[in-house]
Amino acid sequence: MTEPLVDAATAPGRHLPGVSADATAGPVAVQVRRQVWGRRRLVVGAALAPGLLWLLVQAGGGWTPAAMPGWVALLAVVAVVGGLTLASYVPARGESWRDTLGCSPCAAVSGGTVLAAAFLVGQAPHQVGMALPALAVVLFGLVQRTSSTRDACVR
Repeated sequence: MTEPLVDAATAPGRHLPGVSADATAGPVAVQVRRQVWGRRRLVVGAALAPGLLWLLVQAGGGWTPAAMPGWVALLAVVAVVGGLTLASYVPARGESWRDTLGCSPCAAVSGGTVLAAAFLVGQAPHQVGMALPALAVVLFGLVQRTSSTRDACVR
C-alpha cells in the first residue's frame, strides 16, 4: 500500500554539492509514505461497489418507479467511491495489516464515512438533495485515506 518516499538529499548514492557524504548519511526522522494502488485493491473496490449500491438504494427507499435515474446514478458514484475507500484498508503485497489499518483512531474515520453516506441517503428517500452530501462525505473519506501521510506503527 505504501512505500517510503525518499528525497534527493537522502537518497543512497546522491549527495548535495558542497556537503560531505557523512553529513547526509544520517537516518531520516520521519518516514513519509504514499498510497500505492495495486490490482488487489482495485479488484476489492470493484467487488464491494455493487453491494454498497444495493445497501445505499435500500437505505434510500428501495427500487421503485419513483426513483429518478439521476438519483440511482449518483448513488452508483457514491458506491464506487465508498468501495475504493474500503479497499484502501486492504494491505498491499508485503505490507502488514497493522500498517495498512493505521495506528490512530483517525484511521477508522474514512471507513465510517461509508456508513455515514448510507445514513444520509436514508434521511430523505429518493432525494438527490441528500445523495449529494453522501457523495461529499465518501469523497472526504477517500481523500483523507489516500492523501494523509502516516508513520509506520511502532511494534
